[in-house]
Amino acid sequence: MKKLNKIKKPKKKVISPKIKVNKLNHNPLFIYFLNWEGDRYTIEKIIYRVLDQLDEKSKKSVQSKIEDILSDSYLNNLSNFQKIFKINIDKAISIKEVSAEFVSWMNNMYKYISEKTVFENKCEERYIEIVNPEGKWLESLFCYNFIMVNNYFGIDIVKKCPICKKYFAHKGKYSKYCSEGCKEIGMRRKK
Repeated sequence: MKKLNKIKKPKKKVISPKIKVNKLNHNPLFIYFLNWEGDRYTIEKIIYRVLDQLDEKSKKSVQSKIEDILSDSYLNNLSNFQKIFKINIDKAISIKEVSAEFVSWMNNMYKYISEKTVFENKCEERYIEIVNPEGKWLESLFCYNFIMVNNYFGIDIVKKCPICKKYFAHKGKYSKYCSEGCKEIGMRRKK
């Protein structure tokens, strides 16, 4: 009789985490929102960036509401929300700490989204579902994004360029300018 070879089970593939805590390659979503100047084009670009990361159910419900989101009244409300958000971020940057009032204000926005965390092979993946597409889900996502970045990296990575006044995220301890162009202007002013 022939000896049967033992069948080997394939090894499980290790899934890398979606949120990499050791590097921040791009500005987080809330940074794009802080630098938004009230125009339709930029907020539409941000919305489509969000849509790419949603599940199919949420994506369909949001796509049907995009015209409402881009209405003048909604953009006006979003602009007012941005002003409050900027004031609180500026305070947090200056005192190097997020105040309890700011956290509770952001937590009030959580009623429009829900979070699901999945742990697999020592990796953590977070999924957001839009609970109420009629509500302020976009503002909720900006708050959630800020809280996640703050929890992983701290408030020290959020900076405001002294030249152009735009916000940016950089883990460097000595980073002061958002771009090389602003850095050159800043160096010329020092001379």
